[in-house]
Amino acid sequence: MSNFTEELVFSVLQYFDEEAFTETAHTLGRESGLYFDLKYFEDLVLKGNWDEVEKYLSGFTKVEDNNHSIKIYFEIRKQKYLEALDSNDRIKALDILMKDLKVFGSRNEELIKELTHLLTFNNIREHKSLSTYQDANSARKKVMDEIRKVIEQHPMLDQKLKFPAIKRQRLRHLLQNERINGQHQNQIQNQNQIQIQNPVIGTAPAQHGNLINHVDHSIPSTSTATNPNSELDLNNHGIPNEIIKERSPVTFNESGCLKTLEDMKLDSIEKSHKLSKSIPHILKPSECQLLLLPTHSEQNKIVRLAYTNAGNGILALTSNATHLLWLWPHTSHDLNAKATTQVSPQLWHPRNGLQFMSNDLTMAKSRDLVSCFTISKKDSYLISTSGGMISLFNMITFKNLANFLPPPPMVTSLVFYPEDNNILLVGLDDSTILIYHIQKYEVQNKLEGHSKRVTALAFSNTLNVLVSIDADAQVIVWNSTNWKKLRDRNLQIHGQNVPQISSEIQIQFHPDQQKFLVVHNSHLGIYEATELKCVNQWNPDVSQVISQATFSCDGQMVYASFVDGTLAIFDSSNFQMKCIIHSSIYLSSIFSAKIYPTYIAAHPKKPNQFAAGFTDGSVYVFEPKEECGNWIMSQVDNEPTNTIANGSIKVEMD
Repeated sequence: MSNFTEELVFSVLQYFDEEAFTETAHTLGRESGLYFDLKYFEDLVLKGNWDEVEKYLSGFTKVEDNNHSIKIYFEIRKQKYLEALDSNDRIKALDILMKDLKVFGSRNEELIKELTHLLTFNNIREHKSLSTYQDANSARKKVMDEIRKVIEQHPMLDQKLKFPAIKRQRLRHLLQNERINGQHQNQIQNQNQIQIQNPVIGTAPAQHGNLINHVDHSIPSTSTATNPNSELDLNNHGIPNEIIKERSPVTFNESGCLKTLEDMKLDSIEKSHKLSKSIPHILKPSECQLLLLPTHSEQNKIVRLAYTNAGNGILALTSNATHLLWLWPHTSHDLNAKATTQVSPQLWHPRNGLQFMSNDLTMAKSRDLVSCFTISKKDSYLISTSGGMISLFNMITFKNLANFLPPPPMVTSLVFYPEDNNILLVGLDDSTILIYHIQKYEVQNKLEGHSKRVTALAFSNTLNVLVSIDADAQVIVWNSTNWKKLRDRNLQIHGQNVPQISSEIQIQFHPDQQKFLVVHNSHLGIYEATELKCVNQWNPDVSQVISQATFSCDGQMVYASFVDGTLAIFDSSNFQMKCIIHSSIYLSSIFSAKIYPTYIAAHPKKPNQFAAGFTDGSVYVFEPKEECGNWIMSQVDNEPTNTIANGSIKVEMD
């Protein structure tokens, strides 16, 4: 489903709710699969309306989808069965057993036998496990409490439980604005016809006088209400609660036509950054080379992203634990099949009828699941986890070769040992690090020293060290030969207090293998590894939240993404911002404010290419225009910057 369609469905859902079309709203929510109304579902369960319970649930997940779904469907059908027995309706109970509960027999034969045995009891309370069973109402409440916990942890449902924040009567105002804009267009056409019939040289302003003073009803903002001459502020992309009855001029573009909303959006962005002229701003797709990777019907939020080591593909891990692999074919332009914006890659499908590589979620119990993966040197094997066991995949066949290290504790970071692909370094939620031999399925060593979750691991082959960092920004340097702790430090991150997002502190070594990048949602810092001194750092304005950042493959740049949708390119030597890419180049809808880049990856062999994964599951590849050659563009003038680039650069002298 496209982003525009999702926005439209949510607007319609809100309209149905406001107009009390309750059943229609629930039907649309189920058929679209976008919004799971937990309160409505709970009411159905407590009323024992089991047919409607399953009908509603089936719009979001089927019984065979995963263990979470199996658990939900089983509890529903078991309660339905018990109520039939308790009302002495043996025929109905037998029908439920044979049609509804039998499907679970392959997973637990003994349980089905026990349920079948209940048919011989005159009173189900005579069975020892049901001695405390009271009545249907109290039993349904207990069942719902159990189901609710599973729903909140369900990877296919947890993102659909919260209705997005939409201002009231949004759809009504949209339609009304569209009608009014249509009237404006008719007036313009009529006026043009009058001018053609009665041409008067040099009197065009007078001819348009009545139109210029016409009320502009096309999505006014708060600033429009207080200042009739102010430009539209579309940062919020919202629709006001009511049409502002303020007289303001209709805006025309260079050709004299009424400006589109997209034109106004670009104008607003350009004016909002008028104080940062020294930094080039990319506002339109034509100002850089941009490629949207082929989409997949089951795409979810991108939680991890990486290029293959050969540079010919991109691997993404989505929030529903599925891996998507795009590979570039050999072409006359690129005989080495490297990733490029000039040719679209293929979304690689598994052979022999296998499914896409998906992580095992059977043991995933935490509500705060962490996803991570690492690829072997020759791109042959993938090690990955989404909060459950670690999965080992063959990257060629997509076959799952093994699952190991079930939680708890949950795996929170992964990296191959550079000297031996059979050895894996595993950071854990309990603050420890395991040195794990994959072929032997054994833990060879356990590193202790952190006090919080280990969020990232990185090796320096030159220094023969492993660097680890935890959720409290404690960095430890380990000797990668004998695994002894060499030094540690608690980093002083001086960023502003920013809204927390679902992200972890990350680290990455510079190509020189001497210093590393630290990425926090309010801080970018480069530290040297021997003494853990800060080389330089950048802290954004309070309004800017960093979602991810990475070195370019030559280490000369840092690519960063932000929750407001922008992307920035820094000179890594001094953290001077060299370029800002605005969301307007990849977002076509004005209602897409919640779409932003969640993960960013740099091409391993092309310094000027990077890719970004987004909340809606899309992945874009970015390159500068061919005539520019690189992202480090010349400055327009020497004026100081005052927007996103206004972060402070600080150097610590330890």
